[in-house]
Amino acid sequence: MSFLRCLDEKQISSLYNNSYLYNLLERDIISGNVFPAIRKNQLYFYYKGGCLYKFSNGKFTRDKAYEKYNFATTGLSAYEAAKKQNENKFTNSKGDNKERQLLDNLYSYTFGNKIYNTVVLDIEVNLNGTVSCGKKCDLVLFNKKSRVLMFVEGKVFADRRVNVKCGLVPEVIEQVNTYTAAIAEQEQIIIEQYGNHIDIINRLFGTDYSKPISLIKPAKLLVYETPSKPTENNLYSIDYINSAIKANNVAWFKQSEKPSLDEIWEILCK
Repeated sequence: MSFLRCLDEKQISSLYNNSYLYNLLERDIISGNVFPAIRKNQLYFYYKGGCLYKFSNGKFTRDKAYEKYNFATTGLSAYEAAKKQNENKFTNSKGDNKERQLLDNLYSYTFGNKIYNTVVLDIEVNLNGTVSCGKKCDLVLFNKKSRVLMFVEGKVFADRRVNVKCGLVPEVIEQVNTYTAAIAEQEQIIIEQYGNHIDIINRLFGTDYSKPISLIKPAKLLVYETPSKPTENNLYSIDYINSAIKANNVAWFKQSEKPSLDEIWEILCK
């Protein structure tokens, strides 16, 4: 089976034994600042657009490449410095939010005592089938009321894969269609494995979600910062994408808009 979401008892016991770092991460998960993602007997902890720590083979590790983003970390603990490095890496020189940080704002819906119908169940999802070829879909949303899963690719409008010159084909279309094909290939496996995923996060992080019962097969597209006054190229790109993957599979939000997950779900669940 290629698509797996599991964490065995040995790994869970080792996670608890690493109590100092685990407690720090758990605190930030409950407060909505860090997002845990279950993999094949591994846990990835994401913060501000990147992987903060990986837990595998009974221990936590961190990608040393983040250390070069070490500015403004003087006097911070090792844990807080690691978080600052992530933040530095995914913020551009003007301090504007990049795509990953815009999506990161949605993760806080999943844990804690917030009351929403829709949560982010998984991020950076490699479907691992014969179709997707290692490409990662940004979000898996889960509607708690309907117990339905939805795969969503997130983009900023200025991304060259979205906004193209007249006559060209936006690359994001192939991306979304590839995810749609990969989902259809493994539909029942995905539903079953996200049931396992929910069992694990319920146990580790105090959620109380029921298992999913179905999956929306077309992958969806979420686009932030769509121009209020679009140019000819902008309109061409919007029309081409709407036509190619169908307008009801795309949610366009303007630069000042910060939609909730329930709003995103309502637009895309058609």
